[in-house]
Order: sequence, then structure tokens, then C-alpha cells
Amino acid sequence: MLKCFLIFALAVFTCIFSPQLTFAATIHKTNTTLSKFNAKESFSLHSSALRALMLDFYECQPQALQKSTKVSKEEFVQWVFEGPFSWRFDAIKNVQSIEALALSFSQAYQGDRVLPLITGLYTMLLQAYGGKNEYTFKVPNPQNLSIATRNIDIVTAKLLMENQENNYFDVNETCRIKVRQALNELAKQVNIDASKIDSSTQTSKLINPLEKDANTIEFIPF
Repeated sequence: MLKCFLIFALAVFTCIFSPQLTFAATIHKTNTTLSKFNAKESFSLHSSALRALMLDFYECQPQALQKSTKVSKEEFVQWVFEGPFSWRFDAIKNVQSIEALALSFSQAYQGDRVLPLITGLYTMLLQAYGGKNEYTFKVPNPQNLSIATRNIDIVTAKLLMENQENNYFDVNETCRIKVRQALNELAKQVNIDASKIDSSTQTSKLINPLEKDANTIEFIPF
């Protein structure tokens, strides 16, 4: 009789507390995942990658650098990344994020296209990672990271279009390979970060510029 009572009591306990235990386990799993994710560290890595990409661009396109400055590419890139300007530059009318990206591919714009491109990527990613600045971050929205990944894909497609009528970033094949690899790796890492926060986040697919006219693709706002 006692054995039957104990079995009944155990069954009742399981029915009552199992949902709560499951819910608690889910919360613990989510908190553990977020505790392993550091937006500041991730963004710092992306910032370093963008700095290297900017140097590569100016190595491939010294004429672009000459539109911005007379100093070396190393000095100018340091000025851009470390200067007290909060990524607002008069030369590109202080635009940031996707507005800066759009400017870099604008037919009307005749200035240094590398500056708005890197400015756009940097400030877009800073916003996507929930950054108030490069030092202060809140937990990012994984959807914003997914959108940022898509916008990086769009940049890649626009940069690597074959036989484009207006080839604003005219670089040789070696440079094209380096740029494609750098941007693809950047998009990959941002997408991984999105999935760390929310495993249900959809994986972005790289836009194939041969399948669609990349000139008509617009950047996506958050």
C-alpha cells in the first residue's frame, strides 16, 4: 500500500513540476549561450577585419586614396579608425550605415568610394551588435545581425559584378579574390553570432551577382 502511494505521489510531483523544470532549463540554456557570447569581442574582431580590408582596397586602388588624402594608406586608415570623429566625415556628408553603403555605389558620387564603404560596414555592424560605441554594447537583436549579414552579401555582389556598366570599384583579379574572401568571412562570422543568440535565425545565402542585376538590389534597414 505504501509502495503504491509513493508511486502515485511521484507521478503527481512529475506532472506538476515538470513544465516548470523544463522552462527553467530552457532559461538556463539561453542564459548560458548568451554568457558565452560577447558582442564587444565579436565586434572588435570585425573592426580589425574591416581595417585590413580598407588597407587592401587602398593598395588595389591608390587613386581612391588620393581623393581623400596625401598621407600614406596606413596613416589615413589609422585616422579613420582611431580619430575623434565618431565615424562622421564631412567628405561623405556624415552619412553612416546603409546610407553610406549606398553612397559608395552612387553614380553621382565622385569622391573616394572606399571611405563610405568601410564607414557604412563599420557603423552598420556597430548598430547590429547593439553598440552605443565601440566600448559599450547591449545584447544584440539576432534579426539585426541577420540583416547585417544580408547587407554584406549585397556589398559583395555589387563589388564583384562582371561587366557592370559603371564599375566603381575597378580592381584586378587578385584584389577581387581578397575582397571576396574577406567579405564572405565577415558575413559568415556575423551569421554565426546571430545563431549563437537565437539558433532559429535563418542562414543568409550569398547573392550571386550572375543571377540578378546587383545594381537593382537595395540595402536593408534594421
